[in-house]
Amino acid sequence: MPSVGSGLDSPSDLTQIGIHDLSLLSPSAQPRGRILLVGSGPGHPSLLTLATHKALTKHANLVLSDKLVPAAVLKLIPPEVEVRIARKFPGNAEGAQTEMMEAAVEAAKRGLTVVRLKQGDPVVYGRAGEEVLYFRSHGYEPLVVPGVSSALAAPTFAGIPVTQRGVAESFIVCTGVGRQGKDVKLPGYERGRTLLILMGVARLPQVLAALQEDGEGLKVTSRRDGEAYPSHTPIAIIERGSMPDQRVIASTLKNVLAALDSVGEQRPPGMIIVGWSVLALCGQGDMTVLDEGASSKDEDRVRTWLGKNEWRVTEGLDSGWRYL
Repeated sequence: MPSVGSGLDSPSDLTQIGIHDLSLLSPSAQPRGRILLVGSGPGHPSLLTLATHKALTKHANLVLSDKLVPAAVLKLIPPEVEVRIARKFPGNAEGAQTEMMEAAVEAAKRGLTVVRLKQGDPVVYGRAGEEVLYFRSHGYEPLVVPGVSSALAAPTFAGIPVTQRGVAESFIVCTGVGRQGKDVKLPGYERGRTLLILMGVARLPQVLAALQEDGEGLKVTSRRDGEAYPSHTPIAIIERGSMPDQRVIASTLKNVLAALDSVGEQRPPGMIIVGWSVLALCGQGDMTVLDEGASSKDEDRVRTWLGKNEWRVTEGLDSGWRYL
């Protein structure tokens, strides 16, 4: 049965509406205001879904955008549509979140179509769940429009496969910081797994300590659940993934802090990738990581990957993206 504020009177209405119409009902079908939680993808405008583009350009009366949504996406919004950017800064995250939710409800009560615009996908560390429940408690069932998650798109832009036969059989996505800035327990080392850490670059020293501390030989420590990561494990930091000024800093756990210091000012948002997939497609590639006895050659494969350097930095996007 349709939820409160969906604009459908009964289940029978569903049979009269095509599945492609359910996402964005016309104003005549829904006289009440409505709220859409929309994912804008990793940043490149070409990665907007058709539904997101339609929501922004055809239906929105008010766009409430997260701070990290890039200008290239916001420029697609018609000039007559009001756009508000979340006033998030250290110490004000909760206040900014509440302010945006209250503004969405207030506008919906005035009959407006509100687009709550998120970077990436709304439900991948986008706090969409909190907003769904808040809007529902105020009589509005928001439509959640998926977006291309930065967790998967940014590695692809950087030439890093999160899974790859012979290298990485699985991947795990986690956050580098818990609620109210608290530490989180990170997963331990598994040779055939890629670790993706969002919102962790600003806490990189703590993340590295958690991944490598041995806990006096224990597999489980207060900050890690599982084996410690070898210091020569590859790691990449992807900044502003999919944007023209994308930067990828690749090194090992041992040297990545020095690598990050060498490039100067950071370019948020950034994400961290840890695991052998980081070097899998570099140069001639290396698909032997999971071969029997391959771990004995790890330091050699790292030297082959980095050459005489301790890190490598790649700037910008593949030129092919100019035409897309």
